[in-house]
Amino acid sequence: MKKILFGPLCAVFTCFGTSAANFTDTPAFKSYLFKKGTLVYSDNFDGKLDRERWQPRTKTWEVKGGQLIGRPDYKNAQEAQKALGRDHHLGLGPVIRLNKLPKKFVLHMRFKFEGSAFAPARPKFDIGHHVNPLFFTDGGYSLKLSGGKRIGDTECGFKLNQWVDAVIEFREGEVVIDFNGHRKQIKDPQVTLKSRSEITFKALESPKSRLVFDYVRLWKAD
Repeated sequence: MKKILFGPLCAVFTCFGTSAANFTDTPAFKSYLFKKGTLVYSDNFDGKLDRERWQPRTKTWEVKGGQLIGRPDYKNAQEAQKALGRDHHLGLGPVIRLNKLPKKFVLHMRFKFEGSAFAPARPKFDIGHHVNPLFFTDGGYSLKLSGGKRIGDTECGFKLNQWVDAVIEFREGEVVIDFNGHRKQIKDPQVTLKSRSEITFKALESPKSRLVFDYVRLWKAD
């Protein structure tokens, strides 16, 4: 009788254990602006690239070792122009978009831009493609809102080649940007996505440039 019951009981406890583990692994919703949120996307990059969410704009991207990694497509402009037959969008630095942002969202992610030196307008990301560009500087960033207003932050401690634990919370007229625990809240009519629902990341344009993501969590805020 014990042998007969052992299999079903094991299955029950295994199922319970798996459910408990899945529940434990569900990222907790934490927000400064919102009280509730629904998780719509979570990725630890331990499988294939989710192309429903990510849109590589350069070719050299891979998921490896629990990370999403982008590298330059070409070593220099001459090589790229010869291969592509054009003088723009040369793939000298990795570029990628995170798509399908809700109108109100909370985004938690960990990333780093690798390279030897800052360059004009690089590295950066746009909250809404070409709408609210955020340009990283040594120790901080400069955010240009949709209408042209600029807001700077020199205290977040951004550095090349170092991980950034980022939280971005957004709704029309308001955005919260938190890098490594340093939070800045911006209320302004120029905070808008203008019907664009993506964040576009653009890394340095150099042979040693890399853009690396460690994880991402995206909630639709209520």
